[in-house]
Amino acid sequence: MNRISLTNGCKIEFTESVYTPYEEGKVSTFIGERTITGRIISEDYSKKSGYHFFTIHVYSCIGTNAYLVEKGSKIVRRGTVVYPKLQVISFPDNYQLLLEEKEKRKGKTY
Repeated sequence: MNRISLTNGCKIEFTESVYTPYEEGKVSTFIGERTITGRIISEDYSKKSGYHFFTIHVYSCIGTNAYLVEKGSKIVRRGTVVYPKLQVISFPDNYQLLLEEKEKRKGKTY
């Protein structure tokens, strides 16, 4: 099964888990899910942590504590959060070119 490769310009909708705020010495509790719709405006891969990060311009947010994610704001999410419950709404017109550039940078085939 091939995983979709997200690039700048992809319009996406994904659902993320929401937990109670972190408090030192306590375990956060799952309290629900929220669905965010937006456009990827940048991506980065951290060699140090091994995580793929996306900066997303938010179009809308619904669900648990949705008010914390403001429409029009920019948020950063790890790929491990975005990919599991992802729906791609649209790809940019130059999607194939962006994939080829990504392949050259990382030496991978998509």
